[in-house]
Amino acid sequence: MLALVAVVTLFLCNFCFVQVLATPVIQERGSSLPTIELPYGTYRAASYERSTDVYIFKNIRFAAPPVGDLRWAKPAPPATESGIQDGSYGHSCVQTGINGLNLMGDGNSSPIGTAMNQFLAGIPLPMFEGGNEDCLFLDVFVPAKAIKNRNLKLPVMVYVYGGGFVFGSKDSMQPDLPFYDGSGMIDQSGKNMIFVSINYRLGAYGFLAGNTMEKEGLPNAGLWDQRAAFQWVKDHIHLLGGDPDKVTAMGESAGGGSIVHHLVAEGGTLDPLFSKAILLSPAFEYLWDRSGVLEDNFQNFARLAGCAGQGLECLRSASEAKLKYANEALNDQQTSGSFAVGPSTDGSFIRQLPVLEFKSGNFYPIESLVMSHVADEALLFVSGLVSTNTQFDDFVSVIFPNYTKTWGIPDKICEYYPPVTTNKRTSKYSTQSDRVNAFLRDSSFVCNIRHLTEAYGEKKVWSMQYSVTPGWHGTDLFPVFYNPKLTANSWKLTLASFFLPVFGWMVAGISKSFQSYLTSYVVHGDPNEDRLIWNLPPTVNWGHPSLGDSSTGGVVNIGNWGFSRTSDGQLGSAACDFWADIAAAATSTGGYAPPGDEVTQGLFDWGESYLELDVSANYVGGNGV
Repeated sequence: MLALVAVVTLFLCNFCFVQVLATPVIQERGSSLPTIELPYGTYRAASYERSTDVYIFKNIRFAAPPVGDLRWAKPAPPATESGIQDGSYGHSCVQTGINGLNLMGDGNSSPIGTAMNQFLAGIPLPMFEGGNEDCLFLDVFVPAKAIKNRNLKLPVMVYVYGGGFVFGSKDSMQPDLPFYDGSGMIDQSGKNMIFVSINYRLGAYGFLAGNTMEKEGLPNAGLWDQRAAFQWVKDHIHLLGGDPDKVTAMGESAGGGSIVHHLVAEGGTLDPLFSKAILLSPAFEYLWDRSGVLEDNFQNFARLAGCAGQGLECLRSASEAKLKYANEALNDQQTSGSFAVGPSTDGSFIRQLPVLEFKSGNFYPIESLVMSHVADEALLFVSGLVSTNTQFDDFVSVIFPNYTKTWGIPDKICEYYPPVTTNKRTSKYSTQSDRVNAFLRDSSFVCNIRHLTEAYGEKKVWSMQYSVTPGWHGTDLFPVFYNPKLTANSWKLTLASFFLPVFGWMVAGISKSFQSYLTSYVVHGDPNEDRLIWNLPPTVNWGHPSLGDSSTGGVVNIGNWGFSRTSDGQLGSAACDFWADIAAAATSTGGYAPPGDEVTQGLFDWGESYLELDVSANYVGGNGV
């Protein structure tokens, strides 16, 4: 979740008004709270929320601390713990902020806006700092009836948080805001589901990649952490009345992008350990140049940590302080609007970019998916520093490495998103910010939904757009985790007093309706089964999407005044087919295509020079550790 101060300020006040309608009674830690006995220890519920009748188990360890020799290694089983664990011990993973977030909106393109954006983006925020390497914990929210009858076999939702793969945690901003507290959704479901929220390694700790990492360590360690958490649910959720065969994975932003990668793990042959998925704004940047950009990032990180030329052995013995410095410095050096780390191809767990696995049919056949995007996904990532056509070209070159220039790939991208001209009637974009916005929106956000819909088929998908003002990335999380029965702290009440409470009912109504779609899907596999009809505003029947050339029909839109069906112009075929071709071209010309699974592209006619190319020359296959 790319939570921002600007977004919180805009939405918090109306949100708080409906929060104060009821105050829960929380039973704190005590011997009367239920326990769960695991093979490696006993955990007691940390609290009981009487208003929703939910027990909350905090900080259950699902893997050993990934320190020392376990840095950049597969998560190991937890060690045996003596006594009863009460959930009081647990950390977020080490994190840092995203470089150059756009906090000024469209105003970032002006000189004053650019200066303000740089100033605001440089302010250190507590949510972007701190953490500990000993962080592989999860929280479980369980309705009381499942504690009383642990043979119920309730369906389970496992939530994977977002944060650009560099920040976030399973309980972000709690108790001030309910991210990611599952009691509201459990209440909405009629106490018919269990909610699990998990941690995973972030930044360089979780997503350092490249050839050296493939040989000496584990690329995509953060994805392996997520998989270990899903395995914990598979193995142990029955002890709390959950059904290990009815698990829905849910994630927003980087969390949704993570789930996309689990669907193509090992070429789609590896069971992702969930049967359904809810993807809100699934996002990630193309990271595939294993011998080039990814290896360079590894070497740069090693240099920053004082381990230049010494490989992973040195990094595994480095001090916490040196690694923390290197993680922050690597992120700070990255060009605004792009990312140094994230899920990457590694020739083994993630063989190639997900879109290419979808195009070649190499994905795991889960039952169905619910997917959504917000009205303006990319605005928060658009740097006002890109103000000329040359600067746009330079920005594209940051993401697409030198070898792609030989094949004309960056030039083709700059043609598809044409330069800004002084003639307003013929220029496709009025500003460079609009141009960057379109580039990021298509490549990193909405086309992921189009590719998944094409792969799984319209009848297995439900598609939604969240357009409540301002429609920015992450704002849909407020209704998702809305809970009218949570208590409000005094500072939130103060903020709420500045806003007209007349809007409170609409915020509450939209939130409850939105949640009813999601919980109905978790419980029944159909978002319409238990959707709220007699509600203000009411829901509409949510049909399957209809893919078209210029748009996708049958999409439910959540607007300021309620729900409607719409044709979604952001999910047309032209831009998404273009990016599939770009992914194929960059993969093949770099020699990274899995042998026998090359995806052909239709953008370029390279003639004899391409025919002589070994498209799998650099596909080593990883070391599979």
